Amino acid sequence: MKHINAFSGFFKVILIALLLSNFNAFAQKTNIFIVRDAEQSEAVLAANNISPGLSNEGHDRAEALLKVLKREKIQTIYIPAGKAGEQTVAPLSAKAKILARIYTDSVSAFIKKITRNFQGTNVLIVAQYKDIMPIISELGVTPPFTELTEDDYDLLFTVTINENDSREVFVSNYGKKHHITEIPQQYIIQKFYPSFVPPINSH
Repeated sequence: MKHINAFSGFFKVILIALLLSNFNAFAQKTNIFIVRDAEQSEAVLAANNISPGLSNEGHDRAEALLKVLKREKIQTIYIPAGKAGEQTVAPLSAKAKILARIYTDSVSAFIKKITRNFQGTNVLIVAQYKDIMPIISELGVTPPFTELTEDDYDLLFTVTINENDSREVFVSNYGKKHHITEIPQQYIIQKFYPSFVPPINSH
């Protein structure tokens, strides 16, 4: 009987610990950083390579991504298949010692996975330019643009899911200027430290 009571007590302790762990994860902010894959080699693109690597400019942007996110304690990185996404996150992945995961799901299924499995953490998503606004929309925030263009490379988006499930979107430029689409005034932040800037747009 004593063994049964001891086991029961141990099970209750484990259950309480798990519940507290889940509560703490839920009670914290979730920051989802989103960028497009960096500039690619035009010579390789011209050769119709299905998995082109980055140009010198693209590698510089990958280093700039490391610089702007190194303080943000990224815990998970997702990229599309191909060399461009892999090389875009390579400096940050190496610095943070995180192996990038490849996603192949639909945008809707992918974002459901992110919001379900990574509450209370900081996630980086690299996406193709056509997928960024749909991703932001699926995260429950009004996208700042209708769409991006092929020449928008330096935009960094952050969707923050707060403790009360309110959601905000922040936009900044990073690295060398390379964009056509201008950030609407209400979304602009001058310095990129999402943990310390006030909300710009709530949904």
